Amino acid sequence: MRWTWFACIPLLLLSCRNKSSNRPALCAENEATPQQCAECHPHEYADWLSSDHAWAARLPDEQDAPAFHGQTIRAHGDQLIFRSDAPGNYLVQTSWNKPALPVIAAVGRDPLVQYLVPGKRGALQVLSAAWDPQRQEWFDVFADDARLQAEGNALRKPGDWGHYTGRGMTWNSQCAACHMTGYRKNYDRLSDSYHSSFKQMGVTCIACHPAAKPDPIDGCTADRRTRTLTPQQAAAVCASCHARAETFDDAFHPGDRFEDHYRLELPVAPGVFYATGMQRDEVFVETGFRLSRMGAAGVTCMDCHDPHTGETLLPWEDNSLCLRCHAIEKVINGRKAPFSAGAPEKTCDRKSIGGRCVECHMPESNYMARDPRRDHSLNIPDPVLSQEIGAPNACTMCHRDKNDEWAAQVLARAIPHQIVEQRRPRARAVHAAMHGQANEAELLSALQKEDIPAWRATLLEHLSRCPLSPAIQQAAQQAATDSDALVRAAAAGILGPHVPVLLHDPVRSVRHAAVWSMLQVAPEGLNDAAAVQELQEAADFRADQPGGTMILATLAQAAGNTQEAEDQYRRAIDLDPSSPVPYMDYALLLARTQRLRDALQVLLTCTKMAPKSAEAQYRLALVLAELGLYPAAIIALDRALQADPQHAAARSARAELAPFISPKP
Repeated sequence: MRWTWFACIPLLLLSCRNKSSNRPALCAENEATPQQCAECHPHEYADWLSSDHAWAARLPDEQDAPAFHGQTIRAHGDQLIFRSDAPGNYLVQTSWNKPALPVIAAVGRDPLVQYLVPGKRGALQVLSAAWDPQRQEWFDVFADDARLQAEGNALRKPGDWGHYTGRGMTWNSQCAACHMTGYRKNYDRLSDSYHSSFKQMGVTCIACHPAAKPDPIDGCTADRRTRTLTPQQAAAVCASCHARAETFDDAFHPGDRFEDHYRLELPVAPGVFYATGMQRDEVFVETGFRLSRMGAAGVTCMDCHDPHTGETLLPWEDNSLCLRCHAIEKVINGRKAPFSAGAPEKTCDRKSIGGRCVECHMPESNYMARDPRRDHSLNIPDPVLSQEIGAPNACTMCHRDKNDEWAAQVLARAIPHQIVEQRRPRARAVHAAMHGQANEAELLSALQKEDIPAWRATLLEHLSRCPLSPAIQQAAQQAATDSDALVRAAAAGILGPHVPVLLHDPVRSVRHAAVWSMLQVAPEGLNDAAAVQELQEAADFRADQPGGTMILATLAQAAGNTQEAEDQYRRAIDLDPSSPVPYMDYALLLARTQRLRDALQVLLTCTKMAPKSAEAQYRLALVLAELGLYPAAIIALDRALQADPQHAAARSARAELAPFISPKP
């Protein structure tokens, strides 16, 4: 049997709790527990026990007691009270849930701890109210959410996707796969319920060394194949959790290709990454590192990090870690690490914080309000780009009393002009494309000069949003034979209808991209049942979230099942009522089936809910124009351009509609 959420909790409490208060509780299903592995691997076990992996999920115990002594906090648009009715039994009282919610599990230990409470139909929900064990206080991890503050909402509200009762905070879907070992989501779409299971709490030995039959020589149950993984295969194990990605299933196994189970997020949508590749939203590290020259050269996670402690192999505070390669110009996969003496004497004092390599090339940003994380894109600070496109630079992130102009003057004396200048055209092209001003010539020029696969894929993703020209088609056809799956997948997004061979690419993410491209451009030509079924299965896996539901709606449309498509769009709206995207796509379906009045009602609801969405106002204008309501359409277009002055389609539509409202002679 497998442990399920609520069935396993009493058993874990009674039989699997580790007696030592400083160790996380673990439980196993047939595979070896970490304590059993420790019998032969005591040093590795001790290293792991000190790591964040060991504490990724655990049962609440006496160490949590200080957080549940009647404290209160304003979060989720409500007053929360944290208390205990017995040793180890912790409760959260809100006005939305009576009686009080029991705390099922704890996540993490430093710099913050989050707690899980029961949701509906087998779901567990993550509180955004977190405990700071150092300051001994509660805080809201979203209190500094810049987007919400810009909208006038300091905190997430009931009904929001990101409220603790919403799908954005459902542990089963959003978090558990990377915090539990042997996790299976087991979501049932028909009943909208979870029957999730796991093998062990936390990230344990068998997460990276899966169980196998006992070795006949030493009796070890760890799969020996994981001991011979290539560095890239080992890095894929890390990336399976340390990446912002779309997930196809929960069947990743050490040794698998990352792209067979995930689609990596690239710097395409605004607000996720900066155009330089630096982290912006909570993106973890895999994308940034793939965008870096180190990642492209073949450097992997374990060249810098111990796999059991998670700490760096050498101290970074005195640059020892970086200088192990950059002081001797070490050659990796035929590429020589650029020489560095270890301190930028022309910019910062060797003995200052600025004398550390990581402060310039891996600056920290705070996530979850109090969790500082280093950027892994390893950018060279460029205050000129900060002035031009708003991308941050390490200089003014540290010297907060200075401005970008000052930083640009300092760096101009320290860094050869050609080193930074060669990166600027790419960043400018990507930034413009992110904000609806894609320039085909600039993107193609950057693509021709680019040698980092992840950046080539990014540039192709942006080109896929441009009208298909002979030059773009030629570039994509060349990319379709690239050795990197990210690049081929991006090419498939352009050439899906024209290069059917990509439907049978050996890598799953490429096949998905090809199917999706054909669905958008030529659904009637998509007669590959196996490829469609594969995308259907991935969408079913993600059907508990709006993204998966939207794919199901598109598949239903392509199959001519209008009613099913409508049902899925309405369900996507229910799952995330604060997002304009499902409303807009649902309205498009209604308009295509000549139900313009219905489409109008949907878009009016959408623009009322998201008045600053330029695209929603633009879509509303199109429907109003179809109904002959030209003055109202002009008003909607003006609102679209007010929200986004660079919205080219809205500007063009307004010019076309102007003659219809001009006064007659």
